[in-house]
Amino acid sequence: MHRLRRLAWVPLAVGPSQAYAHSPVPGIEGFYIGLLHPFSTPSQFLSMVGLALLVSSFELKMARWLLTVFLTGSLMGLMVGQQLSEPDPALFAVACAICVLAALSPGRLALLAVGLVGIGGYLIGVASIPDDGPTRDRLFTMSGSFVGANLGLLYLFGIIIFIRERYIWSWVGIAFRVVAAWVGTIALLMLALAFTRV
Repeated sequence: MHRLRRLAWVPLAVGPSQAYAHSPVPGIEGFYIGLLHPFSTPSQFLSMVGLALLVSSFELKMARWLLTVFLTGSLMGLMVGQQLSEPDPALFAVACAICVLAALSPGRLALLAVGLVGIGGYLIGVASIPDDGPTRDRLFTMSGSFVGANLGLLYLFGIIIFIRERYIWSWVGIAFRVVAAWVGTIALLMLALAFTRV
């Protein structure tokens, strides 16, 4: 009986189905699909995590500036950026650079951090530009992406700050640097894979 249950899934596993670049979530459209979009692909997800790790490594005053730079960059990417046919390599490269800075020099090199956060925000915005369609629908989706990217970064930042303040052991900072190194390594490997597919 146990073997029959395992075999029952075989027809579903081999059944043909359509493939989508961005798999739609049933019942979620417009603003809400845009809200989830900044976390919908590996390149955007890794970039957002790397950005949160970098921004949270700075003092609160500087972190506020970095969050404002990200907000501005993501808005510029959505408004004036042109849809890239393949934004993933650029996002993986920027995610790697962001994580290298967060791992090797957390809380320092503020000007470099400003530049990387601005570029990261811009690319997140560009990657969130929806396909052609009615202007109203595109604006709803883009506004969702803008809110999702900025709220997402703010929440990730808040979670990291909460952990840092709650657990004051010296190894917590080291753990975040290790996480940044791992995220940067994954981004670098994904970048290499993106070039091998070309």
